[in-house]
Amino acid sequence: MNTKNIAIILLVMMITATIIVCVAHTKTNSKQTELRVFIASSLIHVTEDMKTEFEKDNNVKIILNSDASSTLYTQITSRVPADVFMSADQKWTNQLLTNDPKLLNDRYENFTTNSLQIILAPGNPGNITSIADLANPSVKVVLAAPSVPAGSYAKATIWKIDSTWGTPNSSQYVSSGIYEKFNATIYQNIVSYENSVEQVVGKVSLGVGTADAGIIFVSDGTYGTSTGTQVTFLEIPAEVNTRGTYGIGVVGSTQHPELAQKFMDYWLSEVGQKLLTEYGFNS
Repeated sequence: MNTKNIAIILLVMMITATIIVCVAHTKTNSKQTELRVFIASSLIHVTEDMKTEFEKDNNVKIILNSDASSTLYTQITSRVPADVFMSADQKWTNQLLTNDPKLLNDRYENFTTNSLQIILAPGNPGNITSIADLANPSVKVVLAAPSVPAGSYAKATIWKIDSTWGTPNSSQYVSSGIYEKFNATIYQNIVSYENSVEQVVGKVSLGVGTADAGIIFVSDGTYGTSTGTQVTFLEIPAEVNTRGTYGIGVVGSTQHPELAQKFMDYWLSEVGQKLLTEYGFNS
């Protein structure tokens, strides 16, 4: 075999080896870890914001499962594969401390809060200018079901309203001057209960006459305002508002404890807390 043939054979061998290495490297990089994150529906927008960068930095694919916190809890305890649980009510993360598959290291953190506000249908057909108007005759109000956090908090707020302003008394006025006594409860105007706060937003936003207003999270209003939605929002006074506490924990059955913990730590970090605030959380 002459020198020329030997050189050609060596060149072919080098090219083949290079191709094999490249193929192997491609296969390694293409096989990303999947991290299944179960999040309360009110967290979907803020989580989508950080998702791409976190995936890139950690070579991971985040699979989001967004629903009512109570539904997510039921799925987790039914052994639907999950790595991280982010609940809009810390009671659900707390319950996983004593129910299988429990939480990793028997630990969860309260990582943010969220208050309530009123969402008004496009054009404000109910002519609602204050929370008192939700009790006006013919106004149609939608709430999240009491079994989900947004509905539970709304129920607590309506109870506070009834307790504060609901007893007929000619001398009962709020110092701001904008609230007269409530002669009727808001409950008489509730036309439907939705399965999640996102559904409340959707139903009111349709503007087809089925709902004049709803009670949602401040974070939903913040996101709606930032995206130029046609609906408008009203504040609920602090004295009758309800602040919900959100919990986060790594599910005990996770196959990726270090990565799941890293995801959890992001939300506890200064960067994560700043992002939450930008989206109306920590309210």
